[in-house]
Amino acid sequence: MTARRSKFFTTSGAGEPGSRGESRDMELVILDTDTCIYWLKGDHRIEKRIIDRGLRHCAITVITECELYYGAMKSQKAEKNITAIEELRRKVRTLHTGDGVSGHFGRIKSDLEKKGLSVDDADLLIASIALMHDALLVSNNTEHFKRIKGLKLENWAL
Repeated sequence: MTARRSKFFTTSGAGEPGSRGESRDMELVILDTDTCIYWLKGDHRIEKRIIDRGLRHCAITVITECELYYGAMKSQKAEKNITAIEELRRKVRTLHTGDGVSGHFGRIKSDLEKKGLSVDDADLLIASIALMHDALLVSNNTEHFKRIKGLKLENWAL
C-alpha cells in the first residue's frame, strides 16, 4: 500500500489543516477507499486536489477506515501500512453513520433493486453518508456509484 509514500505524509507541516490550499469551495469532500489508497501510494494528482480543497474540507467514512485497516492487515507490510493509515487519520476526519444514513441506505438499495441493479452494501453506506452530509464523493469506482440518484461524484484519478 505504501510503495511510494507521498511527500504530503512526510513533509513537516505541509499536511496540517489550514497550512496550504485553503479551499476555494467550502463543500465537504469524502474520499473513497480507492482514492485514499492512491494518495497513500503517492499519487500526486490526488494529493494536489486534496491540498487545493484544503484538508479541513476532506474526510473519509468509517467504512473506508475499516476497509483500509483490512487491506493493511492482510498485506505483506501490515505494520508499515497501519502506520500510514494512522497518519491519514490524523490528517482528515472520519465521518460515522448517524441520523439519516439508514433512511438513505434503505431508499437507495430499494430503488436499485427495483431496477435490477445492485451496489455493495459497504459502498451504499459510504454513499449514504455522503448524501447525508450533502458532500462530494471522490472515487475511481464511478461505474456503480453513478447509479445512485443525487450523489455528487468525481474521479480524481483520471
